[in-house]
Amino acid sequence: MKNFINKPNIFKRWILFLYSILTLIITIIYIIFNHTFFKVDWQRYDIDGTYRAKVDEILKHGVFWINGNLTAINSSLLILLLAIGAILSLLIFYLAWHNLATRTRTPILCFAGFLIPLLVHGDGNILKSLIIGYIFIIAGASFSVQALRFS
Repeated sequence: MKNFINKPNIFKRWILFLYSILTLIITIIYIIFNHTFFKVDWQRYDIDGTYRAKVDEILKHGVFWINGNLTAINSSLLILLLAIGAILSLLIFYLAWHNLATRTRTPILCFAGFLIPLLVHGDGNILKSLIIGYIFIIAGASFSVQALRFS
């Protein structure tokens, strides 16, 4: 284990970035196949009061939803991808922290990004927390690649 921690290793540098791109692609494909997009008839919205109330309730959460629970991820695929990413980012942090040449905290940014969609349950759309989480994930993984260039 000691040799693996201190050995120059391309795995430590690129695996977090490649995994984050892979999970982003899988998440986008999942959203494409499991979404609901609401089309609003704006002429009927102006005329019909009950239709207006229904549309206003829908628009509070946005017109683009992932099927299922609006405020939390209930897909075992997405939960598994995010949990594995969080564990992987902690592992890369541990491996990088024990090497003095590459001591960095950038994998923690990725860890936070993987946890945001799992922990943040607002009254809005879950897509917002996924987008914010993946911004942190991609940024943290990109910074980690640069920070671990001497590993």
